[in-house]
Amino acid sequence: MHRELSLLDRIEQEVVPGSYTTQFDQDAQLRNVISNVQRMLNVREGSVMALPNYGMPDFNDIVKEFPDAISRIQFAISRFIDAYEPRLHAVQVHYVHDSDQPLLLKFVISGEIRINDRVSKVSFDTVLTGAGQATVRV
Repeated sequence: MHRELSLLDRIEQEVVPGSYTTQFDQDAQLRNVISNVQRMLNVREGSVMALPNYGMPDFNDIVKEFPDAISRIQFAISRFIDAYEPRLHAVQVHYVHDSDQPLLLKFVISGEIRINDRVSKVSFDTVLTGAGQATVRV
C-alpha cells in the first residue's frame, strides 16, 4: 500500500466529481512529505498532550549550548522524522554554515522515498530561525 497524501491532506482536499485516479503522482508525494516535515518541525515538544515526545525541543533551551547545539538539533530532526514520517527512509541531516545569515540555522535533510519497489533519493533544505520557526523547501 502506498500513501500519496496524509489523512489530514485528504480530509482538507476538495473532492471534485470524477477526480479520482489510480495513477500515482510521485511529485505530489514529495510535496506532501515536505509539507508534513515542515508542519512537524514547527511543533514544540510537549505541546501535543496525547504524544508528549512529539515535536521539536525548544531552541531557546538549546541555543546556550552552541556550538554543541547544532549536533543536538541535527539528532532531534533526524529522530523526529524517523519516528513520525514513515514515507521517508534513511534520513540524514547535515548542518550548512551560512556566514551571511548567522542567526539562521540551515540544514539539508536527505533520504529516500520508496514507491512501487523503486527508491527515489530526495533532498531538501530546512531553515530554522532564532524564534524556532522552520521553513522547508526543495
